[in-house]
This record gives sequence, structure tokens and C-alpha cells, in this order.
Amino acid sequence: MSVHCDDYLTEAPADPEAMLRGFTLPGVFAAAVGRFPDAVAIIDQDRSLTWRQWRAEVDAMARGLQENGVQPGDVVALQLPNCVDFETLHLAIATVGAVTMPVHMGNNAAEVLSLLSRVDPVAVVLPPSTQEGQGPLRAGALLSEFSSLRAVLVAGSCGGQGDALALDEVRARWLGSAPRPVDLQPEMPFVLLPSSGTTSARPKVCLHCHDGLLSNAATVIADRAGAFTGMVMAANPLTHLFGLQSMYSALLTSCGQALLRTWDLDRFLELARQVQPAVVFAVPTQLHDIARWLRDSGQPAGFQPRELWTAGAALPAALAEEIRAGLSTSVVVFWGMSEIGHGAYTRDSDPPDVAVGSVGRPAPGSAIRILDENARPCPAGVPGELQYQGAGMFRGYHGDPELTRASMTADGWLRTGDMAVQTEDGLLMFHGRSAELINVGGQKFSVTEIERLLAELPGLGPLAVVGKPDPRLGEYPCLVIEVPPGVRTGVR
Repeated sequence: MSVHCDDYLTEAPADPEAMLRGFTLPGVFAAAVGRFPDAVAIIDQDRSLTWRQWRAEVDAMARGLQENGVQPGDVVALQLPNCVDFETLHLAIATVGAVTMPVHMGNNAAEVLSLLSRVDPVAVVLPPSTQEGQGPLRAGALLSEFSSLRAVLVAGSCGGQGDALALDEVRARWLGSAPRPVDLQPEMPFVLLPSSGTTSARPKVCLHCHDGLLSNAATVIADRAGAFTGMVMAANPLTHLFGLQSMYSALLTSCGQALLRTWDLDRFLELARQVQPAVVFAVPTQLHDIARWLRDSGQPAGFQPRELWTAGAALPAALAEEIRAGLSTSVVVFWGMSEIGHGAYTRDSDPPDVAVGSVGRPAPGSAIRILDENARPCPAGVPGELQYQGAGMFRGYHGDPELTRASMTADGWLRTGDMAVQTEDGLLMFHGRSAELINVGGQKFSVTEIERLLAELPGLGPLAVVGKPDPRLGEYPCLVIEVPPGVRTGVR
């Protein structure tokens, strides 16, 4: 099944101030290559490439995809850890006018097959472990299962393993070749992104165009351009949108990238000391680990980024302060969704405590509104349903017009499913998902608020509050925590 502009289920912003800039990913990449062709462009645990070398590999992969039947609009599913090959393939897929569907490394075989069945990919790229034994993700099994598939590529040099094509061999075969030209336009389909914040066994698949996601990243960068003076380090997975935005941010600013394959604190520290990143992308769980190392070791980190960008969960005040002090850096907190990209973030002009309990203000080119249960605007400080509108919004849930219609208001705002308040001075503060309210005998408690309060207690690591069914009360809250050995928390 190919994906084309005719498949869009939502309209592009009509507002001339919507901040769309006419970007395509190959265009952004070409501009970066032209600026610093012989500078280091990307590093992972195995390889390092200059912009010129990377350009040659992207061209080779793009030609290899075309020779294996990938055409404009086709879907290519990509399940790899953070590595040079992941980004090279994402660029190559875009170069031939096809659409990338990132697949999280944590997805099991059944989850991968379920996603593939919903998008009918023409090609799939998988890690070598999937070709071991007689599993359902072996190349032969996939080619038998999906009539749309023309190629199964496997990272590394897995030549001779049945019907799988070795990524190394495809690269070597076409290195020095240019891809056949494609008329690529900014509004064309770009990414099919499975939602990362859902507990459903059937995640929503968000369809994005080139210009939406890239312009969204560019507007944020323009506001924080002074931070991008060196390497960008991605500790969080590229298969999530926050991870992809780290890639786009680096390309838009012509900065080199350092990729951490999986989360490993020792390897993170080693790589950060090696490349001395200007900007680090990491999630709060990773920040907990960094802060604990700083406390336990009593040593300097050995690197000092200008900014640390984080998203995905609430940031406790104590953690934010430990990271600021321990790394001598600014902490920028983002809120976003698979449907929208960067939705809101904190600013340099904000006091340090703004990064705690709030996600700042809406990104340029976007807007929020908070409505009560009767769809009336909530006064400042009063919680309600958060709705969003902006230039980077998705173009619908792929193959699901009913779900898309249900998620959008009649006047074009996305129902985020979040409960939030906006302060008098415009700060956005979350009260959790509308589905994350624990109903105890008719009294509702916000999971997010409880987690935020508990996170301030000393000695606690990552934690979660969940509702457990109760025959009398309906449900009651339970706390799940990670406590380091030998630490007394005072929590009973």
C-alpha cells in the first residue's frame, strides 16, 4: 500500500503565519553537506563519517532501495537501534520519495507483525537477531506473509541467511552510484509514526509530511540557535519522535551527531567526554541515572553541554537542580506528542523553577486552548481538556478516518487527551491524561500530580502511580518505585 497526499485526513494550516517553510529532509541534508563537507557529521559506537562520506552512503542506500523496488509513496519499516545506519536509511527512504515507519526496538515479534499488517510495507529493515532460529520475523516468513514486501534488509553482513539482504552488501554494491531523481515536494508523506504514549495493543499510526515536522523543529531551533554550537548527542531512541527531532535539529543546524545505541550510563559518559556535546537529548529516567552517578561518584562529569533537552515525563525539582549543577547546563523541558512534534517548551528567560511542574509556553506557529466539559474556555488556573493546533500537526491516523475525526474538533484542534491548566502568564502545566485519573469512591486523583509530589521525596528513583481495581471504591492508587539498595525513603 502506497501513501500519498490524497490519503491525508486533516487539513494543512491555512494561516499564513503557520511557520511552514517548504522543507524536505533531503533538501535539509544537502544544505548541511554543502556547508561543512569534510567535518565529522555522525558518530556511533562503531563508525564515524564526514558529511561527504555520509552523503555517499545515503546515495548508495537510496539507489539500493530503488533497485529493490521501492518507489515514491511506498512504506519502509525500520527497526534498528540508534546508529549511523538508522539515520542513513531514513535519509535514503526520504530521498526516493518513500515513507519511513520507525519501529521501537522494544516491540516483540507479534507487535512488529501487527504494525506491518497495518501499513503493507514494500521493504523492512531489521536487526540481525530477528533472523535467528525459526521466528516469524525471518525474511522468508515475512515475504510469505506480506504480498507487498519486495525486500527484507538486515543490518550488518548477514549474507547467505535465506532471503535476507545484508545492509552492508547493499551499501557496497551501490557505493558511488546516484539514486534516480524523484520530484520530492514538502507536502509529500514522510513518516508513519506509531504513537509512543499509548497503552493500547494497537497504537495509533500518525502520518506526517516533510514540511510539518521539519518546520516544527526549525521554529524551535530558531528560538534557541545559540545552543547549537557543536555536537548534538542523542541518548533517547530515534524511533520516538523526540529522538527524530534530535536528528532533524542537528541537520537543520549542520551540527554533527553522536548516537548512543542503547541506554548504558558508562557508555554515555564515555561518549559525551569524547565528543563534548553542545546539546544533549535525554529523557528524565536517564537523567535520574546521571544524577545518581554524580552523587555517588563525587566526580565531575567531564563534559558541559550548553543545553540539555528533555521530554516524556515530569521533571522533579530536585532532579532538575542536580542536573543543572552537576553538568553546569541549562535544562529545557519539552512537551510533545507523536501527532504534533514539539508542542511547548521552557525558555531561557524563564526562572529555573519553571522547568519543574510546567512545560513552558507553546512553540512558535502553534497554539493551545483549555476547555471545560461543556467545551467552554477555562479561566487561568482552572484545569480542563488541552487542545492543540499548529503547523507541525499530523495529517491523520493512517488508515483510520473514524479515529482521526474523533480526535479533531470541528474547527481543527487536536484533542490531546491531556488535562492541563494555563497560568495567568501563559505557562502550561499538566494534570495528567484524562484517562490517568484514579477514581477512589467518586473522588478523582491526578496520577501526574501524585507522581510529581512523590518525586520530590529524597532517595526515590523513577516511580509510577497506578490505579488498582477495588470492589468497594472502584479503584485505589498504588505506588511503584525503584529504590537504590540501602536507601531509606520514609515512604510506607
